[in-house]
Amino acid sequence: MAGTNSYFVPGFGISRTVIQNEIRYHCGPDAIVRPYTLQGRDGFLVTTSGPQLTKAQIEDLKRSSWEYEEKQSRRADEADVFVNQPVAVGQRLRRSGQYQ
Repeated sequence: MAGTNSYFVPGFGISRTVIQNEIRYHCGPDAIVRPYTLQGRDGFLVTTSGPQLTKAQIEDLKRSSWEYEEKQSRRADEADVFVNQPVAVGQRLRRSGQYQ
């Protein structure tokens, strides 16, 4: 990409799926985004030759992310799936000092 700039966007409150789907709408058709960690903070590295995201656009991404996560959780409820449900990995029974 000729004349591109890259910048970090903190990821708190922003869904990876949402930002990847909406980045071209906000920053132009050549914009790309990928997960990135800067100084221990998780977020996204945006690369584009178009305009940078404004604070209002970042807030819009957060709102869209919240709506997306709500929709996903309702979908999981309908499928009778509990995301944080314990999963049996294997039980070890102790008999005379040995594991099974």
